[in-house]
Amino acid sequence: MFTGIIEELGVVKDIRKDSKGARLSISAKTVLDGLKIGDSITVNGVCLTAVSISTASFEADVAPETLKKTNLSELKSGSKVNLERALKLSDRLGGHLVTGHKMLLIKGERKIDEAFLKQHGFSK
Repeated sequence: MFTGIIEELGVVKDIRKDSKGARLSISAKTVLDGLKIGDSITVNGVCLTAVSISTASFEADVAPETLKKTNLSELKSGSKVNLERALKLSDRLGGHLVTGHKMLLIKGERKIDEAFLKQHGFSK
């Protein structure tokens, strides 16, 4: 789980795309502290898994569907990305809980009447 609070601004070192998706290599400092292979880390809000870690960067694989549905497909070498490590049970909760997993994708079928939105405390 994540708080949604960005810990660090990382920089994409390399992105290698193929038919299986992509592998991102990202320069970082703060989020590398204690990071282990298999740990979850968000990159621009997308939950990824660290598959390789060095003293100044980490790598994560990105599935083809994730590339289609997120802005990760637009990244290139030099792009800045928002990074956050997964929560530990002992961490303070300074934001809100974000599981990092897409549970459902829906498509709107009809437009909701503006009067209905106002009646229920929402605005456009």
